Amino acid sequence: MSHQQGRKRRRCENTVYCRGFLRERQNGSADGSRDTVANAKPITEWTANAKSRRGVRFGITFAFFALIFSPLDAAEGTLTFTAVDEASGAPLAARIELTRPRMVRGNGRTAARAATRPLAGRTDVDTGYGFVIDGEAPVDLHEGPYEFRVSRGPESRIIVGNFEIEKTSEDEHMLAVPRILSMRSQGWTSGDCLVPPSRESLPIRMSAEDLHLAMVATGGTSEVVETDADIEALRSRRQRKEQPDLSDPMFIGDGAEVIAGLAFYHDQPSKPIEDDSEAAMQIDEQLTAFYRLATLARQRRAEQPNAAPEYGATPASVLSAKVAIEDPFAWSLPISLASGQIDGYFILGDWLRLDRKILQTKSGRPLSTEPGRKPTTLGREAEQIYWETLNAGFRLAPMAGTGDEGTLHPVGYNRLYVAGPPSESSYDAQQSQRAGSPTAVTTQEQWWARAWAGCSFATNGPLLQATIDSKQPGHVFETPEGVPMRLTPELTLTVRDPVDYLEVIHNGQIHYSARLDEYAKAGGRIPPLNITKPGWALIRVVTLHEDHFRAATTAPWYFEVDGERRVSRGGVEFFQKWLADYEEHLRSRRDLDLAKYAPFIRAARTFWQSRLDQANAR
Repeated sequence: MSHQQGRKRRRCENTVYCRGFLRERQNGSADGSRDTVANAKPITEWTANAKSRRGVRFGITFAFFALIFSPLDAAEGTLTFTAVDEASGAPLAARIELTRPRMVRGNGRTAARAATRPLAGRTDVDTGYGFVIDGEAPVDLHEGPYEFRVSRGPESRIIVGNFEIEKTSEDEHMLAVPRILSMRSQGWTSGDCLVPPSRESLPIRMSAEDLHLAMVATGGTSEVVETDADIEALRSRRQRKEQPDLSDPMFIGDGAEVIAGLAFYHDQPSKPIEDDSEAAMQIDEQLTAFYRLATLARQRRAEQPNAAPEYGATPASVLSAKVAIEDPFAWSLPISLASGQIDGYFILGDWLRLDRKILQTKSGRPLSTEPGRKPTTLGREAEQIYWETLNAGFRLAPMAGTGDEGTLHPVGYNRLYVAGPPSESSYDAQQSQRAGSPTAVTTQEQWWARAWAGCSFATNGPLLQATIDSKQPGHVFETPEGVPMRLTPELTLTVRDPVDYLEVIHNGQIHYSARLDEYAKAGGRIPPLNITKPGWALIRVVTLHEDHFRAATTAPWYFEVDGERRVSRGGVEFFQKWLADYEEHLRSRRDLDLAKYAPFIRAARTFWQSRLDQANAR
């Protein structure tokens, strides 16, 4: 080092403008082992002291780094971020949120820094909320303070830091990303059930979020989606260039189409959808969805309809394999359910976003218009509606995904973890799984089959691996009349956010609720469920995150007595009231031809009245 360089380095180390601090905020051990609820602790954010180089407090590590300046003539500074796996040192893809904080002043004094929306990437892959560090990411920045947040999905820790840039500065910083656990090695594979198309590289965005499956909502457009061959070719090119590897395995499908709040999943996702029925019949999107459901019903019955509305026929090429409620607030929800063709329900969707707070649905039926709605309210309402579908006798697989909002957003923020088939051997050394534990799925078709069967949990934060009586979610317990079942819930929970509560929900009511410290004091034991009547149960964990509803929920377990399912009168009446409100909403719209809606309204009325007559519970 020359004398001049040494002088510049010393000046940097003694100047607050050159200093930056990294701090991690997470639970979990650095060796990648799991953190259960018994030892999970609420996480407190601490502001690093500008004069301290290192500090440890409540598991929060502060690592010091100095920005080294070089004499450049450019008016901007350059900082190159590189991301590596903490354990192996191998380069990896991660997402960084780089913000330029605003100084908030009060009474003439600097009070605090209020972070703004993350800056978009310059030459890197944009994610809609930050950009990808694809091994490395050089960023040209104007002088001033910056803050950053690096994440790689819920299975890794979050790195948070800040720094200050001066003109003509240049430096590199390596970020070692620690993995908390590998869900796939424990038999769980992550997926985003609905991703809007984007020009940004989906394989790289998925790798930055440690995501294994994505279904793109192409909706019959000419949008090009990567095939398995494309992914393998990209993987090979990146290996030759020593770039970060892609998520392995990686499954990308393009067989989803969203119409009026319904997500249609098709038999042959590689083929574009050709549907001229809309132009031919000149009907609106909502009626198109109704006709799609009628067509699907004909396919499933394998016979011609007897009482289906005869406004036109949808070509056989658009027949759907599965349908999910993508918008749980849609006015038409009671009619969609009454069709009997719904297979899934998005319990986490595009109303839960990192880039903005959503207080109310734009076009759907508002559940509550009272003042004082919180950013978490809409997410809780979507969950409550799902419980009502279960109470009304439906068995809908929970889904989670980015949704069809149409704007770029970090893929897999709302995600579904699917458990593979249970292990049959007494001990699987390769996956470190004992008999009965899930084994990871190996194909996209297997993932979807398990997802539609409800062998899953949905999350946008916590990792919730739960069983009831050693059975994975989606299991149906059966017993004869008069023979009660005593079933014990068990779980392993990995969290990064402070948790509000852990609950077991039975038939829409709280069976067990506890704070994490209360659960730990009880030795991680949950009171057993005593089952004497048909019903369902699920396990959920809700965090204290305030910007929106951040939680994890399992798919339901079901209980049948003498082969009978539970149908709650209250659940049916909930949707009967919704249907009546929808009829009033339609009458208020003068631009609609109500005669075209009438057959579907009448069919839905008949269905819900019949379901009410079948009710066997309040």
